[in-house]
Amino acid sequence: MMRPQRFKFCLILLLLTGCHENDETPFSPVSSSLSTMIPDGPVINEIMFAPLQSSRDALPDQPDYIELYNTGPDPSDLTGWVIQDCPSASGRRYTYEFANTPSGRNILAPGSYAVIVPEKSPLLQESRLQETFPRIATSGARVFIVDRSRFSLNNDMDCVVLKDAMGTVIDSVAYNEGWHSPYILETRGRSIEKFNPLLRPQLQGSWSSSMDRYGGTPGERNSVYLPANKLTRNPSITVSPSSFTPGDRVAGIELHLPSGAYQLGVTIYDVSGNAVRTLAAGLPAGPETRIKWDGRDDDMQPVPSGIYLARAEASGSGRSAILEARIVVAR
Repeated sequence: MMRPQRFKFCLILLLLTGCHENDETPFSPVSSSLSTMIPDGPVINEIMFAPLQSSRDALPDQPDYIELYNTGPDPSDLTGWVIQDCPSASGRRYTYEFANTPSGRNILAPGSYAVIVPEKSPLLQESRLQETFPRIATSGARVFIVDRSRFSLNNDMDCVVLKDAMGTVIDSVAYNEGWHSPYILETRGRSIEKFNPLLRPQLQGSWSSSMDRYGGTPGERNSVYLPANKLTRNPSITVSPSSFTPGDRVAGIELHLPSGAYQLGVTIYDVSGNAVRTLAAGLPAGPETRIKWDGRDDDMQPVPSGIYLARAEASGSGRSAILEARIVVAR
């Protein structure tokens, strides 16, 4: 914890050179949890296994779904491919055929997404998927509708197995509800997403809760996605614009963290070290977060012109970091 005198000194020093202080705890993910692979075709990239479905509210029901992403350099023909869950205690397992009729729509291009979803209507425009995840209509993803009301995926733990037309296992995931972010109290209605499609699917560290406002990103890039070369990056903070006039613009405070689930606190301080605005306190977050500041204090009054400090505290998986950036308010 930074002492008040040290913190005030940093704020003054910031006028000239800027001041940045990090917690001494190493902030790099455990390498074994970020093991990558070199797949040559479709992989399981996102799973919605506990959708929001209730007859006691007026909200539309979410469907469960499974998203695939083609990591390979060539198109993949999904004709005859199936999805299976784990066998029950009696040895029974469900098999879902989603592309059993030969069609050009079964071809999944490199870098493209496919979404497998249970629906009673064969039309996407009448589906729960489009109603609850409206961006799917313009995502360009292949959507495969299985004629049933839901999959048999358990909410606590289960597995998803992807097999090709020859019965060969292409990819498999054995998930449990503990793969969600520990900082999200209610995970029902949120999918689990991979940080990068190249991460090994069997490892919990490859996955976390979707941070999208709809609870999932079927048919598009995951909300927690990071390029492979940034999975273990050092934490950083940027502000854009670093100088702004409230009313005309807002300051966007962006936090860039390695892959993982986090809890954030973001506070704005004046040059005397006084906290003027709390922007986040215990906010669940993924690797990329953007928070806006409109140049007002906690009472929603405009702050005077001057130099301010955005101070972000990020913690997750036993790691923590403090990041600071200067913001100039000009009126």
